[in-house]
Amino acid sequence: MINWLLHSFREKGILSSVGAGKYYVTSAHEATKKMYIYPHSPEFFDLETQITDRFPLLKFQMWELIQMNDFVNHQIAKNVIFIETENMMVNSVYEDLHTRHPYAMIEPDTALFYKLRGPDTDIVVQKLPSEAPAPLINHSCTLEKIVVDILSQKLTGQLIERSEYPAIYEGIFNKFHIDETRMFRYARRRNLYNALRSFIFEQTNIQLKTIQ
Repeated sequence: MINWLLHSFREKGILSSVGAGKYYVTSAHEATKKMYIYPHSPEFFDLETQITDRFPLLKFQMWELIQMNDFVNHQIAKNVIFIETENMMVNSVYEDLHTRHPYAMIEPDTALFYKLRGPDTDIVVQKLPSEAPAPLINHSCTLEKIVVDILSQKLTGQLIERSEYPAIYEGIFNKFHIDETRMFRYARRRNLYNALRSFIFEQTNIQLKTIQ
């Protein structure tokens, strides 16, 4: 009965969820938030189809840097598509893509990335971290995963000016539903829990529902 009531209240918009078993009363502002679905570029869908056709059983996720243009002040002109796959298949996916996309890169650090950049969209193939949040649609990464990844000191965290980060995070939390439990679980897996928590509390106006 309790589960039915919770489901009913969520369907009516009375309650919202920020993670498994965690609910709060939906405010007028919360009611306007949406689930995040990004209209990816043609290049993104072409790559997704190529990988799916070549490796039909492969577990992989993708996102592209221009997704952040919805939140940054200085627009990103040159796109980067990140393809993340299970560890044992990183080399195979890279080699297959590289035959058709000679500027594709495999797990480059920041210096190598800027040295090898191509004239058009850049493609980066890298390992998919374990326990990464599963995509909601096809192979497109969730926002919970992206906001953690861009905070890292690796390549994914070096392509956007850090001064843009407060606006990015506030824009994401203001417009879209975020599963805080899933986000912080993934951050902990990537050893970024403390960094993420500190950044949100110290540099943004975001009011978290699950952590004080």
